Amino acid sequence: MNSNNEGKMDVLNNIDDQFKELLELIEKEKVSSFSMKHFDRLKKKRKTSKKKWFIIGFLILTLISMYFILLNEQLTYNIYFVFLSFVRLILIKKCVNTTEIIKQSNITFFNFTKSIYLNHLPVIIDDATDSWPAMKELTLKKLFQLFIEDPVLAENDLCYFETNIRNYNQAEGADRLFNDYINGKRRSFIGQWNNCKRETLKVIRSYYNKPYFLPPSVTQTLMGNWFLVSAGFHKGTDYLHRIPLNYDWVWLAQIQGSSLIELRPKHPCETICSILKSVTLNKGDLSNDCFFLAKESYWTR
Repeated sequence: MNSNNEGKMDVLNNIDDQFKELLELIEKEKVSSFSMKHFDRLKKKRKTSKKKWFIIGFLILTLISMYFILLNEQLTYNIYFVFLSFVRLILIKKCVNTTEIIKQSNITFFNFTKSIYLNHLPVIIDDATDSWPAMKELTLKKLFQLFIEDPVLAENDLCYFETNIRNYNQAEGADRLFNDYINGKRRSFIGQWNNCKRETLKVIRSYYNKPYFLPPSVTQTLMGNWFLVSAGFHKGTDYLHRIPLNYDWVWLAQIQGSSLIELRPKHPCETICSILKSVTLNKGDLSNDCFFLAKESYWTR
C-alpha cells in the first residue's frame, strides 16, 4: 500500500510540476507578447516623431525662405501680383460689361482686391495722394528745377525723353527744355520721359507713397517712373510715341492740372472688354485700369 501511495504521489507531483512549467511558459509568452506590442508602439512613435520633426523643419525652411523673399521688394511685388494675375485670368469675363470708370475713396485693401482688382474694374481713387509731399511741394516749374539742381538727378541721364518739339529731341534736350520753361522762353509743349536709374528713383520716390489700399507686403519698387507733362497744349498726345507700359499694374497720378485719357484693354482683355474714352483725371486722382494698370506722375496745365 505504501508503495502504491508513493507512486500516486510521484505522479501527482509530476503533474503539478508540468502545470507549473506550463504556467511559467504562459507567463513568459504574455511577457513576450507585451514586449512585442510595446516595441511596435515605440516603433510607431518613432516614425510619428520623425514625421513631426520633418514637418516642423519644412515649415521653418519655408518661413526662412519667405523672410528672404520679403526682403527683396521687387521679388515680393512680382510674386504677389503674379498670383493675383492668375486669379484674374480665371475671372476675366467679368470686365465685359464695364462701360465706365468708377470713383472710390477710403477703400480698404480687402475691398479693393475683391471688388475692383479681381473683377477687372478700372477705378479712380480720389484720396490716394492726399499725404504725398508732391501734392504740396511740386509744380511743373519746381519739377524741372528738381531735375536740374538735384545732384543725383542732374548727374544721371534720363532713360528716355521725347517732346513734340523737334529741337529738344536731341542730346541734352531735356535740360534745355527744363531751363527754357523755367526762364519763360518756352510755354507750350508736350513731354514725356522715363526715370529708371536706381539712384534717381530714390529721389523721386521721396515725393510719393505707396497707395494706402495695397497690403504691407507690397512695398515700393524700383521699377521706374514715367513723367507725362504738358503746358499750354490741348490737342492731345498723338505727336508722341506710345509709352511701353508692360506691367501688370500701372498707376497714373495727377499731380497738377487735369488730363483727358483713354483706357484701352490689353491682353488678355482686348477681345472682350470695351475701350473707355474721355476719362478725366483731376489733381489728386490716382487711376488704375484692369488693362492699363502704375504709379506714374502726370502733370498737365
